[in-house]
Amino acid sequence: MSIVRNPGLYNGRCSADDFKMMKPILDSTAISIGALLMLWAIARAWSMRQAVQQAGYCTLLRALLALMLLFFAGYLFSVWAILSQHAAWLHSIVALIFLFGSVFVLLTVWLAQNTSAKLRQYSQRLEQLVEERTKHLQVALHEQELSRRYFAQLFQGMPVACFTYDRNGVIRDWNAEAERVYGFSSAEAVGKTIYELFCRPEDVEATQRVIEAVFAGEVFRGIEWQDVTKSGEIRWMWCSTFPLTDTEGRVVGAISANIDITERKQQQQLIEAQRDELEAQNENLQRMASRLAEANAQLERMATTDGLTGLPNYRVFRERLWREFLWALEHDCPLSVLLLDVDHFKQFNDTYGHQAGDEVLRKVATVLRQRCEGTLFAARYGGEEFVALLPGMDEQDAFRFAEELRQAIAEVPCCYRQITASIGVATLDLHTLNPESLIEEADQALYLSKRDGRNRVSHAGREGILVTDIPEEEWISRVQQAIQDGGGYAARQVVSQMIYDHLQAMRRARCAVETGDPSRCYRDGACRFEQWKAYASQCPAFPSERLQLVDAQHALFHQLMQELRRQPSQATLGQLQQCGKQFVESLQEVLVVIPCAA
Repeated sequence: MSIVRNPGLYNGRCSADDFKMMKPILDSTAISIGALLMLWAIARAWSMRQAVQQAGYCTLLRALLALMLLFFAGYLFSVWAILSQHAAWLHSIVALIFLFGSVFVLLTVWLAQNTSAKLRQYSQRLEQLVEERTKHLQVALHEQELSRRYFAQLFQGMPVACFTYDRNGVIRDWNAEAERVYGFSSAEAVGKTIYELFCRPEDVEATQRVIEAVFAGEVFRGIEWQDVTKSGEIRWMWCSTFPLTDTEGRVVGAISANIDITERKQQQQLIEAQRDELEAQNENLQRMASRLAEANAQLERMATTDGLTGLPNYRVFRERLWREFLWALEHDCPLSVLLLDVDHFKQFNDTYGHQAGDEVLRKVATVLRQRCEGTLFAARYGGEEFVALLPGMDEQDAFRFAEELRQAIAEVPCCYRQITASIGVATLDLHTLNPESLIEEADQALYLSKRDGRNRVSHAGREGILVTDIPEEEWISRVQQAIQDGGGYAARQVVSQMIYDHLQAMRRARCAVETGDPSRCYRDGACRFEQWKAYASQCPAFPSERLQLVDAQHALFHQLMQELRRQPSQATLGQLQQCGKQFVESLQEVLVVIPCAA
């Protein structure tokens, strides 16, 4: 392109021809300015592409870049048109390109300003977030540092031996108490495995299993373990192991707390040894006690059992008779006693020998044992005599039982000759004095059976045998003997007799009311209580206040008996029974304070 200089341009005048000549120059200048603006806008937009994307103007950026390409193509076309001096219609295209270039520049400037404002806002917000995050991180780091220091101080200051380790058993931390207990310093322990530091060889497999379980999340508490110290000493440890986890809950380590319980274990072993020794001694004592009990039982059997027949002896029978006699009186129950004597036993012994005689006694005892079951009681009375207590049997039942017993003895097979027995029976009635009088009546009935030919049964009631009273001289002698003894067996006999007397008196009173016959209340002879009272005040075994109480009760009892003799009635009988019960209880208390001197 050639440009012709026109002198008219310098003197201020411009003709149409001059304008036509200058138009290409102006178009080129405008296009160049527009191109420069477009290039500046393209560079500006391209440099801000990341910020524009962050600001959310990605679509606008793409549109502007497309316009840039269009403007750049128009620019090339304009340059071509000017250089080739095409027609005037191209001027419009050039103007259009310039217009769009201006718009593009304005849009670019607006986009740059908007993006800059957004970027400033984002920058400020980002700075605030960074500042807040930094503060939070600083606080967290400070708290973490405090926690680390607290843990370190706590770990080091714990009064138990603590250490941490990884899944391979390598020790990572070692506190001061662990140094004291195990003897290894922290420098010696950290970095070494549990197995090589203090674990016994025989415990390696068990330790590995525990470590595997801990890293699987299991907790162990109170395991008793034996570890080896630096000096080679084996110490008992009470161990608890816990897993250590990270923020995501994964097990990253473990901590073990150990308490030295060697002294306690030694004391425990000593206590166990002493306990074992005591148990052994206790077993020996138990064996000795068992043997002693067996010996005592044997002595008791020897003292209470007849060695030949195996039946209870006379001593046991006497005690049983007293209990049954008192029970029968208190409850108004029948009671009978049976005395049995083997016929011609002396001749049997003389003829066939003592062994044969012993065999006969054993056979008779066997029959008695078989017949006397339940509440019935049989014993050897002495020599060839046997006795049986028959509670609940009246005169008729007792006689029938004795007859059946006699027949059973007669049927016992014997290689020498037939065994027979004579039997005497006595039954408690309203006039029986005491257990001894009941035995005496049975003994007299037995005498009648022997006198009348043996091998028979005699009953004292049917034969008119009756021991009705104790002579006054004999009773006073008994009371004096009791006073002289200061209590004991004689005094017990005297008090028991008064109990029997009053129980029998209540039975007679009950019978008098039932039959309407007042004469049944009478008993011949003086009042044995009054005779006893005259001497009882001299005995220290009978306190005066107790004697006064018993005397008052007896006086009331005697008064009620007098009323019944005049007019029997149920009301008076009830009062008498209540008074008699209290009187008997008082006399039984007297028996308790009297020492038994059998």
